[in-house]
Amino acid sequence: MGPITTEQNIRNVAVAGATGLLGSLVLKALIESGQFNVTMLGRAGRSDSPPPGAQLAIVDYSNTESLVKALHGQDAVVSTLSREATLLQIPLIDAAVAAGVKRFLPSEFGANLQNPNVRKLENYKNKVQVEDYLEERSRASGITYTYIYNNVLVDWATEKGVVLNLKHGHACLYNGGEQAVSMITVSTAAQAVAAVLTRSQDTKNRAVRIHEGLISQRQLLDYAKELELHTEWREDHVDLDELESRLREGQEPGVPNLSLFHAYAVKGAFSEGFGNQFGEEDNRLLGIQPWTADDVKKMLARIASSTA
Repeated sequence: MGPITTEQNIRNVAVAGATGLLGSLVLKALIESGQFNVTMLGRAGRSDSPPPGAQLAIVDYSNTESLVKALHGQDAVVSTLSREATLLQIPLIDAAVAAGVKRFLPSEFGANLQNPNVRKLENYKNKVQVEDYLEERSRASGITYTYIYNNVLVDWATEKGVVLNLKHGHACLYNGGEQAVSMITVSTAAQAVAAVLTRSQDTKNRAVRIHEGLISQRQLLDYAKELELHTEWREDHVDLDELESRLREGQEPGVPNLSLFHAYAVKGAFSEGFGNQFGEEDNRLLGIQPWTADDVKKMLARIASSTA
């Protein structure tokens, strides 16, 4: 990321969910920026330990007093809580308001939830609930918020075999794989958090949409073939509407279906009409540089090496 202009009125930042992949990188980016006093919110009963440069505050998400105490004196809260813990952000927002926190960043880092088609997808129901609640509390209390949308976390999704399966030479191409969509690496998404808090006035009470480039699965597959990882690749073609319909047929009401949730997530990320092709305005604001073809190939080579 390139240099950004400082407009600092946020100094003390607490991070929830800092032990996960994204959360640990957010913590690292905030510390390395040198502009924030960083606190890691750890959970009681766990052996969480902060990295050098961060403090640790133990919290109980079922205890409002515990949360308020931990957030006292904090200017911002960044949540990177997992999908399963999404609704724990409700008491965290309440505690942030009670503690006088200025800015709250909920755990987004994915699809564009301000697109009406995305908001209807069942797997985003809890995230939509959190956004609606945060905006309600903002209107009543004055706490501000920023949503970070980055669509596909491409290195994570590739490591998981969602975009490409580099280990087995398999590509599951959604809707033909020709739709170019916004993608970003996890580390750049994490660095964007520090940039958002540094540009706090420009990012107040709105969504920022960021990416390192618009790229299709087909382009990624072509780059992977150039690396000569496999003598041949197996391609499967998946129509996402058909996949959703098939999975919904056997769905029992009220019973979680991870395959269906996965289909919804992929549909929001790759289907036309779901607001997954971002412009460059917020990239420029936050100093995010576009990647080159060589950058993408190096990323794929690194992932292939680590998953071999």
